[in-house]
Amino acid sequence: ATAQVIIDQFIAAGEKKWLQRTGLTMLLPHGFDGQGSEHSSARLERYLQLCDEHPYIFPSPEKLARQHQDCNMQVVYPTTPANYFHALRRQIYRDYRKPLVVMTSKKQLRFPLCRSDLSEISGSTFFQRYIPESHPTDGEFSLVAPEHIRTHILCTGQVYYALLQARELNNVRDVAISRIEQLHPFPWDLVRDHLEKYPNCEFVWCQEEPLNMGSWAHVEPRLRTIFNNTESHTGKAIRYAGRDPSGPVATGNHKQHVFEEWSLISQALFGEARKPSDIVSGVPKWE
Repeated sequence: ATAQVIIDQFIAAGEKKWLQRTGLTMLLPHGFDGQGSEHSSARLERYLQLCDEHPYIFPSPEKLARQHQDCNMQVVYPTTPANYFHALRRQIYRDYRKPLVVMTSKKQLRFPLCRSDLSEISGSTFFQRYIPESHPTDGEFSLVAPEHIRTHILCTGQVYYALLQARELNNVRDVAISRIEQLHPFPWDLVRDHLEKYPNCEFVWCQEEPLNMGSWAHVEPRLRTIFNNTESHTGKAIRYAGRDPSGPVATGNHKQHVFEEWSLISQALFGEARKPSDIVSGVPKWE
């Protein structure tokens, strides 16, 4: 309880109250790996609730240029070693100080798909607030033309890799998956510009956390504001794919955990919860 008071009183509010800046960086373990309530959540939703950005107003170019200077704190959930490196480097390198809250996934520590090339941390590279779908068009797995993409899944953090593996194994070629790496300040311009690439899709927010936790309540109004500032998506809603609302953070029963994960991944990819017909190297396969 003591840490919560410090975060509320000093970290989220210190600059506005006393003009006291801090570059405090918090690395918080977060990610649903079936280990139960005490080992799954850093309470991402509570940090996002402390963020001081207006979700219903698309910022002007002047506001966007000063997003980081004007915000009260930064919240990121990186999915690549390079982006993690850049988030930390940026904290030191800047000529101003802001608190930084980082959700750190334990699964990603030794996960084969979660790797970066040295070229991604050298030269003129920088932190990517939003990583758009790379849209492979050749090789073993390729996606259909952008105008034929049926669903564009937006997510943050380690759930990306579960979606990526399931998409490839099931040869789902009409679904794009993009990552919001920085939740606050929100990457309004980057998301808006990229969403135009897929003019005919529906949108899904996919998260591992229950509906009343995680970043759903934070991203949903912002994404609707962004849709209304695009050519192709004005008035669209965004579908939720994740765990049901819950009192406890997560189940401690591994079987139940896996069942819930299959459910949220099939909801994101196919629009409904489906039971897999097979499991290949831990990845669900649907008929």
